[in-house]
Amino acid sequence: MDAKQQIGDPLWKIWCETESASAGSVFEDDLRMIHRSMDIPKSSPNSRRRWIFGFAAALALLFITGGEYFILRKGTQTVETVSLITSPDSKGEFSLPDGSHVWLNSSSSLTYNKSNPRLVKLDGEGFFDVAKKDGQEFVVKSGTISVKVLGTRFNVRNSSHFDYEEVSLVSGKVEIESGERTEILSPGERAEITAGAIETKSADVTFDSAWIGRELVFDNVALSDILTSLEHWYNVNIRVAPSVNQESRLSFKVRKESLAETERIITRITGYRFKTLDTHNIIITRP
Repeated sequence: MDAKQQIGDPLWKIWCETESASAGSVFEDDLRMIHRSMDIPKSSPNSRRRWIFGFAAALALLFITGGEYFILRKGTQTVETVSLITSPDSKGEFSLPDGSHVWLNSSSSLTYNKSNPRLVKLDGEGFFDVAKKDGQEFVVKSGTISVKVLGTRFNVRNSSHFDYEEVSLVSGKVEIESGERTEILSPGERAEITAGAIETKSADVTFDSAWIGRELVFDNVALSDILTSLEHWYNVNIRVAPSVNQESRLSFKVRKESLAETERIITRITGYRFKTLDTHNIIITRP
């Protein structure tokens, strides 16, 4: 029985790709070192088969443990990263090693290095409740911006589907950097970042972070604030036609309704219509 039959087609394919990719690469010396440590003569076919089988077993163990590793070419140093990911139909709440909490909206991800969990990279939308820790900064890298805090609660939104990035502050203070520009936010302020420019304004930021709850309850709330909540709840961008009265006040509740169902509720109440421009962009207009 040859080596391919011993370990099966899938693992044999991975072995061949790894062997080929390592030739002349930074990993070639690592493979030689492993061969030497296992006392495997290069010229021995039987020993080579034992090495392949051992490699397959180690590879299977890596798949089982589910670890995600990136090897740095600095001696034998290995750095472990953690990625938190939500699907298009789910949201998640996570605890970080420093005691901070993060809520991730749908289709979002957060990545950090275990050696420095207070430096995170966000893709999508996240709400952060940052724990204070010996004066150490907590930094969120997201798109073109960097948000620095010590301990506070804030919302960050970044998506390749939109032409802007957004930071909303609930409590504490945050420092936003975008290119050479820097802005300090105070509670109740929202910053919109477009092409490196930072525009700050006062806002009821509770509507920006209402998506972390289990339902949206609107009791005589202005349409403009409702649309803000729905943008975050469904992870979409809602444009408003000039003819729409955004000061109209509505009362209704959203829990498990789809975006289409919620649009029908608003249409029944106001008569306004929703038009889908693409998967992530919608416009609301008068009939």
